[in-house]
Amino acid sequence: MPTEGIVFPGPEENVTLRGAWAAAPDPRGAVLVIHENRGLNDHTRSVAGRLAASGYSALALDLLSREGGTDSFGDTAEVTAALGGIPQDHFAADMKAALDELERRVPGAKLGAIGFCFGGGMTWLLLSSDEPRLAAAAPFYGPLPDDADFTGSRAAVLAVYAELDSRVNATRDKAKAALERAGLEHEIVTFPGVDHAFFNDTGPRYDAGAAAQAYQRVLDWFGRHLT
Repeated sequence: MPTEGIVFPGPEENVTLRGAWAAAPDPRGAVLVIHENRGLNDHTRSVAGRLAASGYSALALDLLSREGGTDSFGDTAEVTAALGGIPQDHFAADMKAALDELERRVPGAKLGAIGFCFGGGMTWLLLSSDEPRLAAAAPFYGPLPDDADFTGSRAAVLAVYAELDSRVNATRDKAKAALERAGLEHEIVTFPGVDHAFFNDTGPRYDAGAAAQAYQRVLDWFGRHLT
């Protein structure tokens, strides 16, 4: 489905957030999409559009909104550096404001979140930020925040990892333990023979077979917990 650029209220009066909105014709739920460390780009927009085509209205949030938006930076290195300098509490507040916007646009829908790489870490952060509105979440190869505590969440979590992604996999057991401590329904899936960012069809590590399987797992998960 097509996406459109939108602006919407942030968590404070002087903050305006940006994103890409994709409306499903007859939404089964609503999903927040969180980008990689390259910011809100065409790939992330395409994920939102793909979710909408699968029946889930989706909002891809630009986590550089406070800094003028991803498009205001000259290259991806500048984007990555800028994201590295933003306080975690700003990220959490902006993601919660994006959930507010999803509630406004799809009243009564159950809310989900999905994020990739940096965005997978942001999905974990949202889960550990006392946000009870999420019904489901799917962090893809996301590094776990320090001292993650999911007890304020009610989400069912599908955690996706890549076998060759040793850096992020080092936090997988801690993620499992934190999910168990919080009593959250969860499933942890590690796709064999693939590396970090295997879902990104614009990158060198893309694996079409694993990406298709992972997307179907997400749809099955959202089908169970968002509809």
